[in-house]
This record gives sequence, C-alpha cells and structure tokens, in this order.
Amino acid sequence: MITVFCLLLGKLLFLLVVGYELLQRFRDRLNALARRSYDLWRGDAARELHERRVLADCRSQLTKTPQHLVLVISPSDGYVDALLLKRIFGFALDVGVKHVSVYDKRMKDRGFVELADLCRSANEGSGRCFKWPPSQSKPESESRNGQNTNGYANGTSGSHFPQQLQLYQIDESDGHALIAEVCRELYEERETPKVQNLLSQKREALTEQISGMLAKRLGFEAPEPDLGIVFARQTCTFGLLPWHVRFTEFHTHPSGRYFDVETFASILCKYSRCEQRWGK
Repeated sequence: MITVFCLLLGKLLFLLVVGYELLQRFRDRLNALARRSYDLWRGDAARELHERRVLADCRSQLTKTPQHLVLVISPSDGYVDALLLKRIFGFALDVGVKHVSVYDKRMKDRGFVELADLCRSANEGSGRCFKWPPSQSKPESESRNGQNTNGYANGTSGSHFPQQLQLYQIDESDGHALIAEVCRELYEERETPKVQNLLSQKREALTEQISGMLAKRLGFEAPEPDLGIVFARQTCTFGLLPWHVRFTEFHTHPSGRYFDVETFASILCKYSRCEQRWGK
C-alpha cells in the first residue's frame, strides 16, 4: 500500500513540475509576442531611437565593459535567428565590445546561423573570422535624431569605440576534441628535447605551450571571453572551449523569452556589478 502511495505521489509531483514548466513557457511566449508586437507597432525608427537611448544610459552606468562576448545557443533553441544576432551585434558595437564569438550547437536544418552568410557581402571574412558590420559607413557630420552618428551605422559616438566588431564562429570540434588532439601530439613527441624541456620547467611553461597550440589550431587569436550569454533552459556551456572560459561570467537567457535592448543592457549591468573570479 505504501509503495502504491509513493508511486502515485511521485507521478503527481512529476505532473505538477511538467505543468509548471508548460505554464512558464506559455507565459514567456505570450510576453515575447506582446513585446515583439509593440516593437513592430512603433516602427523601426522609433525602436532604433529607443535602443540608442537605453544603450547610452547603460554605458553611463557601467564600471567595466566586456571586451569579448560569447553567445552560446543550445541545440533545442528555436528563437535565436540571424535577425536577433544582428541586433545583438549592433548592441555590442554600441557599448564598446570589440570581440563577439558565436557557438551555435544547432544542426544546419534546425536554425543554425552561419556567420559567413551574414558577412558575405563584405568579402572580409577569412575562415571563421569576420567583421561586423560588413562595411563601414562613411563619416557624417550631421546629427540623426539629435545625436551625432560620427559615421557609425547604429548611432555610436566617440572615437574610443570600435567601428567594427571582430566576429568568430566556434564549432563543436573546437572544444574537447581540440584539446585531445594537442595532448596526443605532445604525447607522441614526449621524447623530443622540446617537450622534455617543457616538462623540466614550471607548469606555466607547459600551459602556455598548450594554449599556443590550441590558438593555432583554432584559426584565430582572441582574448578570453569576459561575458557569456547562454540561450537555453538551463545554464550549460555545451563544451564551449573549456580552456578559454576560465574567468567568464555566464548569464542564462531562457529559450523562448524575448531578447531586446533592455535585456542586453540588464545583462551588462549585472556583469558590471559582479566581482570577477580570479581564484586558484
């Protein structure tokens, strides 16, 4: 009797959890639909003006700005598309971010976004490194909506901000498989004077050698990410360059929720207030 009661109680709790999850997703989708409809209703010009104001206010509050932002997209996410990535690139450029990496775990037919398709017109991308925006606009002396654009397509003013983002496309094979490849190569050359010299030195020498070999195979050199945004139902890096994100602050944006300039500014403000982890 007790066994049957426990089984029924377990099933009831399971149904309650599933129901709560469904209600939460339904609420997120209704909220996303309402906010997207509002953006469409007020028009592109009004929305862009609002975004510049929010980002300007965000910049004034930041005590530190991430130099490298990494975007992690879970395999089950169905809402991060090319249009949203373009908007995030524009937000990042406006606040002074210099590097953005995209780690998309989805399949080609499941929403995967190829950065080469977004930057193809500029013909500046080589391998997995690209520029955003693909082409720079010419400097303009006139003001737009009361703000000096200074040649930036998104209204950024000030010469200390980059005119273009450096974009990187990270593949699944760039994670643990890359580490295994480097370690295998070092093991095969363990008897050589080069490896023996590394082993006789402090651990930092071997670490630097491995990091250099990883960067060479990766195909691009970029600073370690300061901030990561995970588009998933749970916080998970999905094997993202494990040696590259030792001190990265990750913020999870649940799949299905609307991502706009307020969301981006809120994440930057949280990052600005957090204490960076430099523990051993």
